[in-house]
Amino acid sequence: MQNKKVLKFRTPEKSPKPLAPLTIISVGRDPEILRRRENVLSSQSELSVRSLMPEEAEQWARSPEPRLWIFCSSIELPRLVHLASSVRRHSPSSRLLLMEGARRPGFELQLFHQAIPPLEGPDFLLNAVSHLAIAV
Repeated sequence: MQNKKVLKFRTPEKSPKPLAPLTIISVGRDPEILRRRENVLSSQSELSVRSLMPEEAEQWARSPEPRLWIFCSSIELPRLVHLASSVRRHSPSSRLLLMEGARRPGFELQLFHQAIPPLEGPDFLLNAVSHLAIAV
C-alpha cells in the first residue's frame, strides 16, 4: 500500500515589487538650463528627473543606487571631475552623460559614458538618454 502524500506549493506572500523608474540627476550651475532640460526629459519619458546644483549633488554622488547622471559643462572642472569620480566609485552601474561646452584643455572625457557636443538639440539628448537608460 502506498502512502498518498499531498504536495503543498507555496504561494508568494506578496507580489514582486515593480521596478522603480530610473532617476535622472541633472547637475549644473545655470537654473534656467536645468529647468529646460528637466522639462524636455520629463515630458518625453517616464523617467523621474531631478535638477541639482553641484553642491547638492555631493551627497547624491555617494549613493550606490544606479542613476543616469547628466552633467552640464557650466560646472567648474575640479568639481565636475570630483562628482563624476564619486559617482563612478560609489555606483559603478550608474551612467554619466556630459553636456559638452567648449573643450577644456587637459579634460578627460573617459569619465563619462557619452558626451553630447555643443549645439545639439533636444532630440539628440533624448536619444542619448534612452540609450544610456537601457544600460543601467
